[in-house]
Amino acid sequence: MDNNHIENFENIDAALYNNNAQVTGWIEDSRSIGSLIFLTLRNSTGKIQLITKKNLVSENLWEQVVNIARQSIVKANGKLVHNEKNNVVELIIEELDILNQAEHPLPLDPTGRVDSGLDIILDARSLSLRKPEIKSIFKLRNNSLMYIRDFFIKNSFIEVNTPKILSLGAEGGATLFKTEYFDKLGFLAQSPQLYKEQLMLAFERVFEISHYFRAEKSNTTRHLNEFVSVDFEWAYKNNDQTMDLCENLIKYVIGNLIENMPKELEILNSELSSYLDAFDRITYQNVIDDLNSLDHKKNFGDDITEHDLVVLSEKHKSFYFITDWPSEIKPFYISGHDDSDLSMSFDLQFSNVELVSGGVRIHKVNELEKNMEKSGLDLKNFKSHLQTFKWGMPPHSGLGLGFDRLIMILANRKNIREVVLYPRDKDRLNP
Repeated sequence: MDNNHIENFENIDAALYNNNAQVTGWIEDSRSIGSLIFLTLRNSTGKIQLITKKNLVSENLWEQVVNIARQSIVKANGKLVHNEKNNVVELIIEELDILNQAEHPLPLDPTGRVDSGLDIILDARSLSLRKPEIKSIFKLRNNSLMYIRDFFIKNSFIEVNTPKILSLGAEGGATLFKTEYFDKLGFLAQSPQLYKEQLMLAFERVFEISHYFRAEKSNTTRHLNEFVSVDFEWAYKNNDQTMDLCENLIKYVIGNLIENMPKELEILNSELSSYLDAFDRITYQNVIDDLNSLDHKKNFGDDITEHDLVVLSEKHKSFYFITDWPSEIKPFYISGHDDSDLSMSFDLQFSNVELVSGGVRIHKVNELEKNMEKSGLDLKNFKSHLQTFKWGMPPHSGLGLGFDRLIMILANRKNIREVVLYPRDKDRLNP
């Protein structure tokens, strides 16, 4: 039989109606009404209805259709028709080939009729992706990556790829994963911070989207040990300009999602239009004052904890920046305000979720060395990094954005593991 193979079930050419056609996919559902059997066939693009009429097919084909296991992969040939009464496209089956029979019982129900716990979903991640709601998360994630790259390219940034096995960490401390590197000790990268600063010597505008690693033992809905970060660095820009670019980046992604992915946003019950409003900007001192006004005692100079952010979310429920943090609680490479113990730094929050950390960097080697020593770092370990600051390093600033956390917000999910295909935390190394 000479058939037209249909790949996109959501956009079927009307010129194919009343002609022979072929479809492939998995059987999502089956229901019988007397001498009729209706099969729902789904693929990565959507679904189509298949119809078998007992009096029009062989006994063997009828038995195949009656006994086919849900989620099995099939290839079907038949006549494509448009059911005008119900306004649906149907394929009247004439031939059916079971390419791979699904084994039952399945670990979860991809139709979504029966809910599954997150651990079961993650243990059977690839099967869970057949559920339209879960698939929508990762279609949204894919498009968001595309929009982010598009935004940076339109703003004249160069995409770079920095090493993920290092001889030292950007921030040091106990959150470094150690690894054997032949006869040396290596570490998995926490961020591209040092490298993207070095690249300011020539490129002036760089961005990177990549995986990074932190050996934190946190067991929360927002932490993973392997995560994707969106980083950028650019020269001759101050904090306000860097925050502006960050805000514009997120709004660019949101605007494109609203325009191009209305179906997925509806499935995920994610309403993004209100996030296009201006992001508030408050100082660290404002945060201390707000917390105290909420009967949550906090002193100037204290770090802001996750619990503090939960309390603060009573006043700030959307995107907002916190600026002018005390230098003492920021990394060694962040520049300080003149004649002040405040740093030229900012964080971007969404309610109680920290999304971004950024600021103006120290670009003069003597100031950088002084800050490193003050932080208890051994300058010998940073020799190759420090020498680049002697070759004419321009003033620069930048940030790192937790991409997985951003997707958690945009997809209206409560747990970061829901928006990562194969999440890694202290208890999960498989699949």
